[in-house]
Amino acid sequence: MSVAHKNKSDVILNAALKQFAENGFHSSPVSQLATRSGVAVGSIYRYFDDKEALIHAVFSMVDDTLQKAISESVDPALSGRDEFIQLVTSLTEYLNKHPQEFKFLEQYYSSPYGSDKKHAKFLSDDSVDLSNPFVNLFAGKTKGMLKDLPLSLYLAMTFGPIIFLLRDSLSGLVTLDDCLIQQTAEACWNAIKA
Repeated sequence: MSVAHKNKSDVILNAALKQFAENGFHSSPVSQLATRSGVAVGSIYRYFDDKEALIHAVFSMVDDTLQKAISESVDPALSGRDEFIQLVTSLTEYLNKHPQEFKFLEQYYSSPYGSDKKHAKFLSDDSVDLSNPFVNLFAGKTKGMLKDLPLSLYLAMTFGPIIFLLRDSLSGLVTLDDCLIQQTAEACWNAIKA
């Protein structure tokens, strides 16, 4: 892929991220995406087969960046409780600083576009994604430190509070600070520890 091709593709992806986060998937026609990107409608179809392919490409971009940020902020020497607390803290801080990414991911995983990916990434017994630090932590059951629960419950009891806290923060109902993030991480741990 040439530099010009990569740059235009990145411009489209970043504009689409903003558009989808603000207006949702269905209220973001390709014509608006093109206008926001500063490109012709045909240019979008040159880089992406259709709007669905663009949505999945935005997801890949956001997910890759998020996974990299989390993996860089977590000490690989940690395990169990300390690893969990650091993962939850890093995830919450990142998504709080990147509200468009949070809004996009929440939409994506709640939509038909992302439900299969969510199942494969987090919930499928056949294809559990052990590159995901949360899934890896839960799959190992942290050497008896966690309650014996299905993976789906670990994820719900971990991500549910984070999602609600971030929504309330974006709505201005709560101010997220280090203390509240730490308390949330501790509460999530207490919900799943043995």
